[in-house]
Amino acid sequence: MFSRGAAWPAPPRPPRSAMNVYDHPTFHMACQPFDPVADRLKALVVERLGLSLRQLEDYARGRARDAFLECSRKPAQDLTPGEQRFLLANFFLCHFDTMIRPYPGYRHLLNKRGPRVPERRLEEVARTFTLQEFRDLQVWFNLTWTGFRIRKQEGILRELIKKGRGFTEEEKASLLRVQEEGIRKIVPLYHSLRSRGQVEITTSPFYHPILPLLMDWSFAARAMPQVTLPGSFSHPEDAEAQVRKAVDLYRDTFGEAPRGLWPSEGSVCPEMIPLVRRAGIRWMASDEGILFRSLPGGAPRSALYQPYRVGFGKHEVSMVFR
Repeated sequence: MFSRGAAWPAPPRPPRSAMNVYDHPTFHMACQPFDPVADRLKALVVERLGLSLRQLEDYARGRARDAFLECSRKPAQDLTPGEQRFLLANFFLCHFDTMIRPYPGYRHLLNKRGPRVPERRLEEVARTFTLQEFRDLQVWFNLTWTGFRIRKQEGILRELIKKGRGFTEEEKASLLRVQEEGIRKIVPLYHSLRSRGQVEITTSPFYHPILPLLMDWSFAARAMPQVTLPGSFSHPEDAEAQVRKAVDLYRDTFGEAPRGLWPSEGSVCPEMIPLVRRAGIRWMASDEGILFRSLPGGAPRSALYQPYRVGFGKHEVSMVFR
């Protein structure tokens, strides 16, 4: 899915004990999908938010420390050798067919770096890049992560795409301002749509864990009978904390508890049901593969397009599948 040439080398970042530090391109991932989905589909829309709510607030209030964003902001002429290597290793971290291939300027930079470059060669490759090319890489990585809708709204983004290369620091700064302004609008937009009854916003386990494996990773053998598991691990109390933490954050943000839960990666097991009901969750969503493996053989395709009630012990929740 992604074009990557090496394991991520360690970028300049605060000590690991620091709060609000994001090692992955969280800011850029937020720039692409959230705005067009929430702003365009002003009908019944269900979003999946857990820790991402807190992350969005961190970015909106300027509290986040993000190595990708910091390396984007830095003038190309001031990049250290380590930061140059970081750019080469990570600023092609996007879907090639839709985010690199359509743009000759970005594609040229990837071709120059090479499709797959081991970390030990990044220093050598960096010496072949000019300062202008590093700046172009900073711009293209940020530009390609902007959503299609915001590109239609912001003329500067269309101009940069048309220009293709030879970007200035001023143009880069304008691009980053557009991104930052967009991030600040996301949570207020959710508030607005939700208050008007146009969307229902779900939550998800706080740190995106696979809840069935937290509860007992022997549950993995249900789907993969031949799997070899290293010893035993069972922490249902941790799974419950992940759900309660997500519910608490949702309540702090929107003023009331969520009704729906979108489990991380759609991962579910019957033993989760009492846990999520204790947290006030009324319904969950998962994947059609799980549905059809749970129904009797030969179930029609139409079975996907209806809600279900599932239970464990004395507890029940509604389920929908996609």
